[in-house]
Amino acid sequence: MTEQQSPRVPTSAAATPQRFRGRIRGLDGPRGIACMCVLAVHVTAHYSEDTASSAKLQLLGQALIFFFALSGFLLFLPIVRDLFLGKDAQPNVRAYAIHRALRIFPAYLVIFLITNFALQVSFVDNAQQTLVAGSEAGTGMITNPLSLLANLTLVQTYFPSLIQTGINPAWSLTLEIAFYISLPIIGAVLFWLRRTRGWSPLALTMAAPIALVVLGSIGKVFASWLQSREGITDVVEANFGPNWSAVVLRSFLGGSDAFAFGMAAVVVFVAVGTGVIGSKAARRIRFWSVIALFPSLVLMLAFLVKGSAFQSTFTSLASGLIILIIVLPLAEGGESKMADALDFKPFEYLGRISLSIYLWHFPMLMALGKWGLMAGDDWAGLVRNFVLLSVVSIALGSITYRWVEKPGLMYARKFKSK
Repeated sequence: MTEQQSPRVPTSAAATPQRFRGRIRGLDGPRGIACMCVLAVHVTAHYSEDTASSAKLQLLGQALIFFFALSGFLLFLPIVRDLFLGKDAQPNVRAYAIHRALRIFPAYLVIFLITNFALQVSFVDNAQQTLVAGSEAGTGMITNPLSLLANLTLVQTYFPSLIQTGINPAWSLTLEIAFYISLPIIGAVLFWLRRTRGWSPLALTMAAPIALVVLGSIGKVFASWLQSREGITDVVEANFGPNWSAVVLRSFLGGSDAFAFGMAAVVVFVAVGTGVIGSKAARRIRFWSVIALFPSLVLMLAFLVKGSAFQSTFTSLASGLIILIIVLPLAEGGESKMADALDFKPFEYLGRISLSIYLWHFPMLMALGKWGLMAGDDWAGLVRNFVLLSVVSIALGSITYRWVEKPGLMYARKFKSK
C-alpha cells in the first residue's frame, strides 16, 4: 500500500515524507561536543584529579546521556514516520539490523584488538576496582578466553566478574545494542496495535517512551534493592563495580529511560511535520521546552548530589528538550538558527567521527601515561593533557572512520529500505 492510497495519511504528511529522511541539521555538532566533554572528564579526572574536582568538571560526564537520547530520536524516527504516514508495517528489520551491526562492530573490534594486543592497555579486571588515578594500573592484555570472547562480543557488562573490563567506556555500546534490539520489537507491537485497535499514531508512539521510563525506573529501584542487600554504599561501586547492581544499572533494564526522552522528542517532531500538531502549538511547545530545561537540569543536579541513579533520567529529559529546541523549527521546513550554529564544520566533523574518538580516548589516555607523556595535577597540566589526548584521539578517530567505519556504513546502505 502506498502512502497516497492509505486513508489514514494526513494531507501534509503525504506531501512531505522526505522531510523525515536523511540527515537532520543541527544534531551532529552536539554529538561531537558531547564526545569531547566525555573525553575531558576522563582525562582530567585521571591525571588532574584535584584540579578537575575543584572546577566540578565531572559534571561534563553527563554529556554521555545525550548520546542515548540522540539515539532514541534518530532510530525511533523511521518507526514514528511510517506510523504517521499510514504504512502497515515497520521499516525493513533485516536492513536495520545490518546497518546497526556495521555501525558499531567494525570500529569497535579494530580498536579493541589494537588496545588489547598491541598497546596492551585493556582493563584485565574491573576498572573501578583496579584503576589508580595517574597510573595505568589494572591494564594489560586480556588472555582469558571467556573474558576475551565477552569483550569481542560486547557482552562483558552482563557479568559481575567481567563488567568494566577491556575498553571500560564500551559499556555504553552494550546498552546501545540492547536498545537496537528493542526497537524492532517496539515497532512490531506499535504497528500491531495500530492495525488491530486503531489507536492514533500520536498516542501509540508516545506510549513507547513512557514504557521505557517505567522500565528504567523499575530497574533503578531493583538496583537500589540489590545495593542494600549486598551492603554497597559507594556510588561509583554501585554503578561500575563487580556486582549485580552495576550490571542492572548498565543494562537496558536500568538504562532504558536514557533513550526515552529522545524518542518523545521525535514523536513531537514528526507530529508537527505531518500537521497533527499545528504551527502555533509547535511554537508553544518549543517555548515551554526552553522553560522546562532549567528545572530539568536542577533536578539532574539534585539527584546527582544525592547519588541517585535517577539523575540519568533527568539528564535524558534535558537532552530530549535540547534536541527538540534545536530541530522543531525544521519539522515544518523552517529555519533553526541554533541548528545552523551547531552545524559549524569542526563540531559537525567531531560528531561524524565521535564513535571512533569515544573508543580511542580511554586506551590512549592510558597509553600516553604509560609512555610518560602526560602532565600532573595543575591547570597547566590539565590543559596540556586535554589538548594532547584530543589531538591523538581525533587523529586516530579520523583514520578508523575513514578506513573502517565509513566503508562499513557505505556497504550497509546497499541493504537500506527505500
